[in-house]
Amino acid sequence: MSHSPSTLRKRGLLTIGFLALTGAILTAYSTPATGYELSLYSNTPLSFWVLFGCALFVALLVSIRANTDWNRRLALALSGISMGAFVGLPVLRGYRFYGAGDALTHLGWMRSVQSGIISPFELKYPALHTITTFFAVTIGIDLTQAASLVIVLLSCLFFLFVALSTSLVFESRYSTAVGAFGAFLLLPVTALSTYIVPHAMSQAIFFSAVYIYILLQYIQSSASSRTPSAVGVLFVITSFALVVFHPQLAAHLIAVFCGICIMQYLYRYYRNSHPVVDHRPIYGQSLALVVAFLAWTANHDFFGGVVEYAISSAVTYFVADGTAASSVNSKSESLAAIGGSVITIFLKLFSSSVVFFGLTGLLLLWAILKKNGTLTSNTNGLLPYFTISLITLAGIFGLYFFASYSEMYFRVFGLMMVFITITGSVTIAYSIISFSGQIPKTVLQSVVVVGFAIVLFLSLLTVFPSPYIYNASPHVTDMSMEGHEKAFETQDANVTFVGIRAGPNRHADAIHGNLDRTQKYSAITGEEIDEGITQQYSADRYIIITQADRAREIRSYQELRYSQSQLASISSQRGVNRIQSNGEFELFHIRGTAE
Repeated sequence: MSHSPSTLRKRGLLTIGFLALTGAILTAYSTPATGYELSLYSNTPLSFWVLFGCALFVALLVSIRANTDWNRRLALALSGISMGAFVGLPVLRGYRFYGAGDALTHLGWMRSVQSGIISPFELKYPALHTITTFFAVTIGIDLTQAASLVIVLLSCLFFLFVALSTSLVFESRYSTAVGAFGAFLLLPVTALSTYIVPHAMSQAIFFSAVYIYILLQYIQSSASSRTPSAVGVLFVITSFALVVFHPQLAAHLIAVFCGICIMQYLYRYYRNSHPVVDHRPIYGQSLALVVAFLAWTANHDFFGGVVEYAISSAVTYFVADGTAASSVNSKSESLAAIGGSVITIFLKLFSSSVVFFGLTGLLLLWAILKKNGTLTSNTNGLLPYFTISLITLAGIFGLYFFASYSEMYFRVFGLMMVFITITGSVTIAYSIISFSGQIPKTVLQSVVVVGFAIVLFLSLLTVFPSPYIYNASPHVTDMSMEGHEKAFETQDANVTFVGIRAGPNRHADAIHGNLDRTQKYSAITGEEIDEGITQQYSADRYIIITQADRAREIRSYQELRYSQSQLASISSQRGVNRIQSNGEFELFHIRGTAE
């Protein structure tokens, strides 16, 4: 059998796949970025995408249609390495740093942890910073590179444990492969509040896949055993790890665990024939997670404020003016101004998520309508755990949404997508097995391959910010980083900074690494530039303009707030003098009206 024509063809395909992957990696590595890149997609050579797509499609085809475990494992290895290369593109392309906003603040904290200025225990969520610092010191690389490598590591953990969880819920020859490719969709990354950059909540969501797998393993261990098990000890340790990754995520899972505890209790009294009755209760593990959460957050009162604000704002929504709708309307108007729409951006960002939502709904409906218990038996009675988890998280999502708490509800959505990725993958694997008697196996396999190829393309196209989703790459170049460092180092103590949009606050965080985020620098608007920059300030100012600012405002946001002529006029205005420039970064001195 190992030498059959079919097997030999698949090994030939795998050879082509590995060669294509090698070529893709070498292509990306040999074409480093030479300046700011607005889109990682369009600025990466087309040959990389062709070779990467070839490698991933070969892996998908062979893993679904393989007749031997050896070929399937090789295909999964090929797919995993391919996706590692995809997530690690900023590293392969030689980016100095990939991440703006919160990511720059986290970079500053990493630098302070590495230099000993602050202790990890002073941070609310130090796991990402500590792991990155460990990588940087151990391997001997810069923190900016180490941060990108940690993203790759946590992404690979997410891929692995979603695949294993899928196989744990429903064991079949297809489960691991389907689960892996479901994970490759990176559905928890929304580009709205969860990202593929150094961002504590996003990486905590990736890590939660490990936690969910351990949960599934634990509840299927012996319910009668009262002695600690190895899985139970690992569960407790992972609970503490999850809390230091991000306590807010741990709080969401505490709510999930409370729902599961109630469900297990009710099943034991009202449905004693269901497999849930034979599962091990998680009462003690839930208590361990609560203790870990309370112990860690005792000196960090931020999370109490989060809960208080969310609840009070939700109440205000129903009794007052409904700020959630106002926020959506504001974003809708901005998108319309640059030729987009909420529907367009929704379809681009969430089309693959909708598919998996639908698959999850079908699976749960299947479980309800099929009274013979086959699905329940084949999934080890685990589906109710996913049902209660999603219901609980949907409630938290609604609370955040009505509170209009920034876009934090998308963080809850990201966590929901971890569960939905698993259940959607189970639906696909279970459907192949269930319908193989009525529909030829090759037809079913072909449908799965083609379907995954389509949703992979749609999903991976939005993982990195780009003008395609009306956003700009958070690429930070060497010149930009060095320009900001020099500007802060040589500034007159009596002269402060202004910038475009949020100003240089985040770069100040990255450079100084203070525990409190920098908020003292402001921005100048396009209208103020037209009115005359010097007329806006009585005292002297510095104004920072980067190549990233120009590309973002002109090309990605299509001059929504700043026009090309406005930005170009800065250097020629009276009283504005350029004092620093390196091609990616410009610093101007503004003479105040008091002079």
